Amino acid sequence: MNFGQHRLTLGAHDLDTLRHLSGARSMGKPRFRRVVPATYVQLLYEYLGAQGHDPQGVLGHAWPTPDPHGLGGVDVELWGGMLEAARSHLQDPLIAIHMAQTVQTRHLGVLGAVLLACDNLGQAMERFEHYQRLIFDVVQMSSQPVPGGVALRWDVHDYTPGPLVNEAGFAVMTQVARMLAQGPASPRAVSFLHAGPADIRPYEDHFGCAVLFAQPEATVTFDAALLALPLKTRDPGLIALLAKHADEQLGKLPQEDGFVEAVRREIARLITLGEPHIDHVAAKLHCPTRSLQRKLSAAGTHYRQELNLVRHELARSYLRDPRLKVVDVALLVGYSEHSAFTRAYKEWTGKSPQDERDAYLKQG
Repeated sequence: MNFGQHRLTLGAHDLDTLRHLSGARSMGKPRFRRVVPATYVQLLYEYLGAQGHDPQGVLGHAWPTPDPHGLGGVDVELWGGMLEAARSHLQDPLIAIHMAQTVQTRHLGVLGAVLLACDNLGQAMERFEHYQRLIFDVVQMSSQPVPGGVALRWDVHDYTPGPLVNEAGFAVMTQVARMLAQGPASPRAVSFLHAGPADIRPYEDHFGCAVLFAQPEATVTFDAALLALPLKTRDPGLIALLAKHADEQLGKLPQEDGFVEAVRREIARLITLGEPHIDHVAAKLHCPTRSLQRKLSAAGTHYRQELNLVRHELARSYLRDPRLKVVDVALLVGYSEHSAFTRAYKEWTGKSPQDERDAYLKQG
């Protein structure tokens, strides 16, 4: 389902890499770690603290610390238990909704920064689908077209998250969409697997739509018109940072045929959306894909070579910037998995991205 102006598409090489690195089962299905990131769990700690309670005392666990490489996480069963403990302590059956109303994009970790660089809500949802394991590495989410809109569905055949985990996830998603969009951004409908309370009006008030319980699928449905809403919280600093790095590194590349340079520029512009597919670059250059391939071949190169060259140069530049973590760099050069980026970087340079970062820090 194409949510926005661009479609996030991984090439065959990266799909194979991601399947291998994620411990894929048959048919390439990811093996989910059943974790949520520490930045997301911190939302509950901050909410309890703002209510005047000791979050570590209430939840029985130390304040969660994010993994610097983005590979850690909090077990989803533990997360569900924390939500239950908070509900019991506060005697608040709507804890998930009330907590969600305080969410900030920083609670989404790297994904939050990626969303802030989107143009519209559709593009943000598309990136959310592509990178959803960074915020909910529990079950598979997919988008499916429905009449007049799109439905996000979570596959619970292998594992069913607890009720409060689902309520928190859907409520946070809705709240983030409202924070980002220039205009009302409520879903069309929300469906939960678990049985609902006698009074569902607080849920309908939060989501702004019909809320159904005890349904066969966990879904959130959005109207198509909603996806075109521009974002009001685009991060100009982040966008300027990415543009600065891209311009500097592209300027350092050897001067080539003008067409090759144009291909590199488009790759650099699209790369934060995931790997730029050759069809997208061709469309941006108003050139048929086969013609693009022929022109690159005539210049003594090919698309994969140019993609890796841009990735390498941008990654080297980003790794010099102490404001960006290695996992941030992986996303910014089109990898949805830190480990896939590390493997590729070692192929390019013989060193890991972390080794390269450490060397830059010693120099500076």
